[in-house]
Amino acid sequence: MIYSLTKQNTEGTLLHPVQTYYSKEYADEMCRLYLTDETAVDAKGGRTKNYRLHAKNPHSIEMALAYDIHCPCCGGHMKQVGRSLDAHTLGLYTCKACNRR
Repeated sequence: MIYSLTKQNTEGTLLHPVQTYYSKEYADEMCRLYLTDETAVDAKGGRTKNYRLHAKNPHSIEMALAYDIHCPCCGGHMKQVGRSLDAHTLGLYTCKACNRR
């Protein structure tokens, strides 16, 4: 699933996801920032749902760390748990509230 991100403050660092039916290629062209969902298996064999942040324009590490993103499922604040892979494929985020369930 792809979630387009909309700015919630004047600085543009507080982001709210909106579910879309975009393809990854379309989101790359049309969205300034968006999330993709990723499922990971933890040490105990349980599954956790994570979200990868993607950017149309290149980001430095400092730029990528400035974002505060709401969870697409519950609206809570997510925590970054993984590093940026490159200038366009940014951090990996998780929601502790959703993954406790």
